[in-house]
Amino acid sequence: MKTLTALIAGLALCFGLVAGAGPAIAAGGGGGSSTPRITELTQAQAAIDKKDFRAAVPLLQAAVTKVPADADAWNLLGYAHRKLGMKDKALAYYQKALGIDKDHRGALEYLGELYLETGQPEQAKAMLKRLDDVCFFGCPEYDDLKKALKAAKVID
Repeated sequence: MKTLTALIAGLALCFGLVAGAGPAIAAGGGGGSSTPRITELTQAQAAIDKKDFRAAVPLLQAAVTKVPADADAWNLLGYAHRKLGMKDKALAYYQKALGIDKDHRGALEYLGELYLETGQPEQAKAMLKRLDDVCFFGCPEYDDLKKALKAAKVID
């Protein structure tokens, strides 16, 4: 009986830790950065949500100046530039994000999408493979890139 009680207590503790981690995971923007959220990044995300990429860029530039090691900010800077058609800059910013956090899920997804947009399907598939390695139990970034690869008829 003591063993059963200890097992139940252990499971309850594990469940509590996992359940409590949800908000922390959701706030990460797809990366692993533990950098505190900064005002510019919050404002930039709001602009991106409204598809106002031009307004997001200076805010994100201020964010990376303030916190140069924030992979989330570099990733979003790449995303905004890609949406504005500035693919070379987007590539550099995604690479910067991945230089800070090699497993940044958002940067891996968006870089894969950039590779699709620039006619590099094998590189896009490589990003999907990296996401598969990073997302042990699946993740939205993997699902989104896989969907994009299927839509482009790169994979079945």
